[in-house]
Amino acid sequence: MRTLSPATVLLLFFTLTMAKAPAQERSLSLTQYIDALQQLRHSVMSSADTRVISSLVQNLPPEWRVHCAGRIFSVSTHGIDQALRDYDKQRTPSKLAELTSQLDMLLADARAMQSSTADMSGERNRLTEILSRHEFRRVRSESWYDRLKQRLQRWLANLLERIVYSSAFPVVSRIAIWGLLALALAVAVFWVVRNYRQGNIYTQFTAAPEAISAKPWRDWHAEAEAAAREGRWRDAIHLSYWAAISFLEGQGLWRPDLARTPREYLKLLPQGDAHRDSLQQLTRSFETVWYGTEAATAETFAGTSALLERLGCR
Repeated sequence: MRTLSPATVLLLFFTLTMAKAPAQERSLSLTQYIDALQQLRHSVMSSADTRVISSLVQNLPPEWRVHCAGRIFSVSTHGIDQALRDYDKQRTPSKLAELTSQLDMLLADARAMQSSTADMSGERNRLTEILSRHEFRRVRSESWYDRLKQRLQRWLANLLERIVYSSAFPVVSRIAIWGLLALALAVAVFWVVRNYRQGNIYTQFTAAPEAISAKPWRDWHAEAEAAAREGRWRDAIHLSYWAAISFLEGQGLWRPDLARTPREYLKLLPQGDAHRDSLQQLTRSFETVWYGTEAATAETFAGTSALLERLGCR
């Protein structure tokens, strides 16, 4: 009987655990997801056979569905797939480093999530304490007026769609289309201008033209609390994140650079730095609310405030 090589064994294991299957069967626990990432990294690092990398590309699913804390997260594999293909074409150290860097980043996020879910009792008590403060006393749920606005917006969108695809009255339809488009444009301009004035977004972000730390972190934090009092939780979390960046930058942990992304700020802190864990959780909260689809709530802002205090912003 022929003996299988170590690379072939690794490939078979990875294929069995990560093969494309129905979505419900691909749901992994957080531990299984970490094991899969480690196995993939080990397979890449130990493989000297180009056929192994090609097989990994073919068997990589479009996404991983990870079950954690009662929720299911979808992790796209597009970046890893592209890095694997690039490395398959050019087996160079730089391509390998790019691939392992992506895997290491996913592993770091997964391990941070694993450690953050280990014991949340202290965090819950801290959230309860923060939510009892005066800035949260006037928090209200969605009003009838908010619901009415949403219904009117949906009705207008449906009406426009019916008019655009209607050919019964061409001339009338064209007049109605252009009239409604002009009205919609005027309403959109009014809404944008009003929100910029009410939120003071322009002055908030142009007050520091050379560096985030040119505006003290306390000013960022004060603006975040003002936004929270008005129920603008998304803006409050956004401003809280920049308060953390201003605080750390003011301590000289990096040179100011407005072109950096949140992930680049995080990479500037070494693994053993005392601020890294808090900044990593702040970055994740900010990204999921600002760039993702997670809704910003009073509890989300309370968690952000707790992380700011743990970072040293008191």
